[in-house]
Amino acid sequence: MKRALAVVLSSSLLALGCAHGSGKSLSTLTSNSDAVVWEAGKKLLEKKQWEDARQHFKRIVEGFPQSEHVAEARIGLGDSYFKEGGDANYILAVSEYRGFLTLFPSHPRSEYAQFQVARSFDRQRNGPDRDATHTEKALEEYRTLLERYPTTQYVEETRVRIVDCRQNLARTEYLVGYFYQHTRRAYRAALSRYEVLVKDYPDYARMDEVLFRMAECLKVLGRTAEALPRVTEVLEQYPKSPYVGSARKLREQLVTTLGSVAPPPVPSPSPSPGASATPPLQGTPGPSPEP
Repeated sequence: MKRALAVVLSSSLLALGCAHGSGKSLSTLTSNSDAVVWEAGKKLLEKKQWEDARQHFKRIVEGFPQSEHVAEARIGLGDSYFKEGGDANYILAVSEYRGFLTLFPSHPRSEYAQFQVARSFDRQRNGPDRDATHTEKALEEYRTLLERYPTTQYVEETRVRIVDCRQNLARTEYLVGYFYQHTRRAYRAALSRYEVLVKDYPDYARMDEVLFRMAECLKVLGRTAEALPRVTEVLEQYPKSPYVGSARKLREQLVTTLGSVAPPPVPSPSPSPGASATPPLQGTPGPSPEP
């Protein structure tokens, strides 16, 4: 029975090796030494023979479950997908890295696996004018890395990637607002988007543009008194902004509009407490003095 199983295994591995042009690595796949299989897998990964490397790493995971190389073999599987690239492979890479994190949460390379999860989503990011789901997931995973491993060796690169993801998401928010403003003429919806951007992304690199668009929307909506501080902010805080010229013209219009509005009537002073609500008629004697 054991001999029959060995024959079947050898035949399967031979067919697999031939299918991938990896006849030279067949002997390592059928080896009874996990160390031999591991070393061969690493070399194949370095040579960018992705599928052959994966077969070796899977052989360790499935054939040598007690091997000291199992954890690294799972990392190797993730790396083989990540380095080969492509959206489908990035998805598989995330699955392998997360599987590693579940099985080996305290392993020295767990922070690397978490970093690679974030990078896998980052590699799938779209531009700011398209779906932002992968950008949001990448940002979430980068933040998770810093929360779980605050002293990680990837801290600087992670912070840079977080800033980049946030800028991308902020730009997405702006483009949606601009679409509502200039295509749909839905000024309230546009203003709502701009307000979210100012609140959630105060570090957005093109905030002068956002403030100017907000002032435009507020003017159209008749909220002149609210528009004036926004356009003034552009002029005072962003003197080199390309919107300075347009902002000056808009500010003049807003000031003119505010100046043409008639001031509200000044109310009559209220009578002091205890005083008569109706003044006495002229010539009418007041109350007699007390003796």
